[in-house]
Amino acid sequence: MKKILTLLCIIALQNTCQVFALTPQKTINLHSGSVYILNVDARPKDIQVTNPNILEVTSTSDSFTPTGQLVLSTQNEGISYVTYKYGKTNSEYTIKVLIDNNQSVDPSVIELDTIKDMKKNK
Repeated sequence: MKKILTLLCIIALQNTCQVFALTPQKTINLHSGSVYILNVDARPKDIQVTNPNILEVTSTSDSFTPTGQLVLSTQNEGISYVTYKYGKTNSEYTIKVLIDNNQSVDPSVIELDTIKDMKKNK
């Protein structure tokens, strides 16, 4: 009887607990050591990055259009989630960023040229 009661308690606890996991609305593949621009449908605000050691994100927008852009600067291979808020209701949007040099770059981003450090190349 104690085993059944314990089992019921465990099941009840599992059903009442919330799992705080990020569910991305979009997934993009990038290469390390590059800078990319991603067009977004709304002006992003309150940007949060789960792994800032491999990915840095800033936003750009102008005052004449309701859209914006995210500038993604990659350092190392890995996975990071970018979450930002947009609109008057502060809706959230999450992007999963896979930084892997063996996969092709997502066609929805624009890759920017970066200036290489001449001292490192010698």
